[in-house]
Amino acid sequence: MNSLNQNSIIVISWDGITKPLDHILFDAIPDFKIFIIDYSGINHEADLITTKYDFYLSKKSECKGDLINNVYQYLHINQITDYTYIGLLDDDLYISINDLNKLLFIASLEKLDVFQASLTHDSYYHHRQFIYKPGYLIQETNWVEIMAPFYSQAVFNAAGPYLTKSISGTGTDAYLIPTIQQLIGKTKTAVIHGVSMKHCRPIRTGNRTFSNNKTCMQEIHEMQVFCKNLYRNALESKDLNKNFIKSVLNREFINGIPLKHKLARIIPMFKNIYKLLVDASYR
Repeated sequence: MNSLNQNSIIVISWDGITKPLDHILFDAIPDFKIFIIDYSGINHEADLITTKYDFYLSKKSECKGDLINNVYQYLHINQITDYTYIGLLDDDLYISINDLNKLLFIASLEKLDVFQASLTHDSYYHHRQFIYKPGYLIQETNWVEIMAPFYSQAVFNAAGPYLTKSISGTGTDAYLIPTIQQLIGKTKTAVIHGVSMKHCRPIRTGNRTFSNNKTCMQEIHEMQVFCKNLYRNALESKDLNKNFIKSVLNREFINGIPLKHKLARIIPMFKNIYKLLVDASYR
């Protein structure tokens, strides 16, 4: 076992109804602590009698952002700070314990601050940059998705006070976490292609209106504005990357990809095609 990660925590969400952790293949001894969060808000711990876990929390959670905040509050109240990474997995991801061990091992070797496993090609997805790419162990990126992010203790702890700003979690992944990373100097973020997982259910956030009377699109816009202001204020007293707002925070996430971003992909697309042809010529 990799002792560097024995104190890492992986949070696995559960509806309190279906068979717990039935989407996780237990093919190895976990090199991490398992935290089960029952988002029904009804205590079903008695149903976990045959399930191995280290932490259990039953807390009504409206969506992923709400769930992540509930986890943070639990750790904060119980003063649980001695962990290397914390992963926060949705309940519709197929992956094995062995792959999760490998994921943490690679993250430690690469000294990552934020990361996720890549998605299999038959997954439900919104963003193609997270789909598995053969030939890469890791690929650096600006942010990782809210469905299965892994954060270092420093990043998660610093982001904690702001997690109430998004019930859906949209905006937390693309704006808040990258902003916090810049502010605390923990900026190494990557998709780990050495490990893949399958997202088995269509995205359900859609145009839902949450208890704060906001849709996820409204939440992501408000988070974008908040993070821009937070970063601008920090620029007055810290030596930070002045291009961060333009390169990351100005990026709009809407229904569909803006034409300017589609056009910007043309040159990299031809470069990738050329690279594939060259690689194929050596086989």
